[in-house]
Amino acid sequence: MSSRAVFDLDRVRSRFNRAADAYDRHAAVQQEIGRRLDERFGWLKLDPERILDLGAGTGQMVRAMRSRYPRASVVGMDLAENMLRHLPRERWWSRRRLAVAADMHALPFVGGSMDVVVSNFALQWSDRPEALFAEVARVLAASGVFSFTTLGPDSLQEIRRAWAEVDVAPHVHQFLDMHDLGDALVGAMLADPVMDRETVIVTYPTVDALLADLRGVGVGNAQRGRAAGMTGARTWRRFREALAGQAVDGQIPLTYEIVYGLAWGTGVSPLMHGVEHGQREMPGPAGPAVGE
Repeated sequence: MSSRAVFDLDRVRSRFNRAADAYDRHAAVQQEIGRRLDERFGWLKLDPERILDLGAGTGQMVRAMRSRYPRASVVGMDLAENMLRHLPRERWWSRRRLAVAADMHALPFVGGSMDVVVSNFALQWSDRPEALFAEVARVLAASGVFSFTTLGPDSLQEIRRAWAEVDVAPHVHQFLDMHDLGDALVGAMLADPVMDRETVIVTYPTVDALLADLRGVGVGNAQRGRAAGMTGARTWRRFREALAGQAVDGQIPLTYEIVYGLAWGTGVSPLMHGVEHGQREMPGPAGPAVGE
C-alpha cells in the first residue's frame, strides 16, 4: 500500500469545493449507495449518542443518521468547506450546523468520543488507509461501530482503458482491494471486520454525459505524479474516441466496484499512547466550523 501515489489534498479540496453546489445533481450513484449503507444499520442494535459522518459531502448520511437515530448528535466532517454549507442545520430554527472542515487523517476529536463513524464514498481519497483507520479507532468508543463504503480496484475501468490507449501517464487512481482494507482495519486495532462488495454499472448515451457526472462529483486526477500542464487537444480527442468505442448498444458503461466495510471499536488504537479512555467531550474543531 505504501507504493501508491500520494494525493495532492489541496487539489482534492479545490475540486470538491468547486463541485459543491452542483454535486447532488450528478451524484445518483453516491446517493443510491448511501441509501444501501443506511439500510445496513437496520441490522445493528445501536443507540448512539454521537455520530461522525466522515467525508460528509453535502450531508446525505448526516440526514440518514439523524432520521434513524433522532436522539443522537451527528457531526459532518469534510475536507471541502463548501460541501459542508449544504449540511442540514442542527435544528430547524437554528442557523448552527454541526460541521467541521478537516483532513480525515487527523480527526479533531478526543479519543472515544464517537459511538458511530460512518463514511460513504470518501475513503477512496485516502492513500494512507492505515493512518485513517488508526484515527477512526482512536475516536471510536469501545463497542462503537465503523461502517463505510469505498471504491474497489475494478472501478472506472472504462476510463482507465481509454486513457491507456493514448497516454502512459497515470490518470485514474489505484483503488484498494477489499482484502487490503480488511487487513488495514485489523492493523488499526478495530475488531471483527466484515467486508463485502458489489458491482454497479451505470450507462450513458454520450461521452459528454458521462464526463459531466464525474466532474460534477469532483472526480479528477489528484495524484502528485500526474503529468504537468493541460492535456493536448489531440490526446483528449483520442481519449474521448476510446471511451466512446466501449459503447454497447449505443450506451457507454461506467463500472463502480463498491466495497462495504464494517468493524467495531475496541477502545484502543495504534495512536492512543497515553490517551485516557472514556473521554466523551468533543472539543472545538481543528479546521473551520461551518455555522451558516
